[in-house]
Amino acid sequence: MINIYDEQIADPNYFKQLSVRDLLFVHYMCPQKERFEQLYNHYNQISFSLEGERIMHYAGKCLEVTTQTSYFQRKTAYIQEITNSETWEVLVFHISDEFLVQFANEFMDNLPIEKLPELTTDMFIRIELDKVTRTSFYSMLPYFTQKVPPSEKLLELKLKELLLNILSNPSNKKLLAHILRLNDDIKTPIWQIMEKNYTYNLNLKEYARISSRSLAAFKRDFFEYYHTTPGKWLTGKRLKHASVLLNTTKQSISEIAFNSGFENISHFSRIFKEKTGLSPLQFRKKQTTVT
Repeated sequence: MINIYDEQIADPNYFKQLSVRDLLFVHYMCPQKERFEQLYNHYNQISFSLEGERIMHYAGKCLEVTTQTSYFQRKTAYIQEITNSETWEVLVFHISDEFLVQFANEFMDNLPIEKLPELTTDMFIRIELDKVTRTSFYSMLPYFTQKVPPSEKLLELKLKELLLNILSNPSNKKLLAHILRLNDDIKTPIWQIMEKNYTYNLNLKEYARISSRSLAAFKRDFFEYYHTTPGKWLTGKRLKHASVLLNTTKQSISEIAFNSGFENISHFSRIFKEKTGLSPLQFRKKQTTVT
C-alpha cells in the first residue's frame, strides 16, 4: 500500500513542503489517477481542502471532502475515491501523537475541556470551521513559495495557532477529547488498529507502524489480546468479511478481493477455496440457490 507521508516527503518538487523535526506541512494538487486508491499514514493528519473534492472510505463509513472543508485523520488506512471533480488542491499537516500531547499540556488552561463528549473510535473526525480557522489555514500558503524558508520556530508557532483556533471552537470537542486522551496512553489499543484496518492490504510492518510499535512489540501485544497470530487472525477476518460481501452484495469477485484486504483476486480465490472447499463464485451460487 502507499504510505502517504513517505510518498510526499520523498518528492519535494511535486509536494511543496515545510518541516519542523518530525512535523511535515504539505501543499499540493492530488496526483491520483485511478478512481480508488488504498492509502495509509503512520502520522495523524489535518487536511484542509482548498479546491475540489474526494471521498474517504474507512471502516464501512465514508467522508465527503469538498471545497473549504477540513478533517482530522488518525493513523489509519483508508480508500480515497475520485469524484466528478478530478482535481483536488489540499493543505496537509502530518502530526505525531507526541506533539499533540505536548500541545495539550501547554495550552490546557486555554481549551474548553468542560463537558467533553465520549471518546470516538472514528478514524476520521470532521473539523468544524469558522472564519478565524479558515484564515489560519490560508495564512500558511505564502510560506510554501517565499524565497527564504521560514524558521522552524515560526512554523511550530503557526501550527500551534491553528490547533488552538480549531480546539477553542466548542463544535470541535470530539477532536479535543481524542487529543486529551492521548495524554493518558500514546499507543492506540491493538484491537482498535486491527478492527478498523483489517480490510486493507497492509503487511505486519505497516500495521506495527500505524500502531506506533516495533514489529516485535506489535506481535507481542497482538498475541496478548487475541491469543493467536496476526496472520491467522487477518485471514479469518478477511474471509468472513468476503463471505458477507458474496452473500449480500453484487460486487464482482475482484471488487470483493480488493474490499476485503487480499493481495489480488488469485490470492483471494486460492485462500477462500482452501478454507471453504469452494471457489468464491461457487460459494455465491450455492448461497443464492439456498435462499
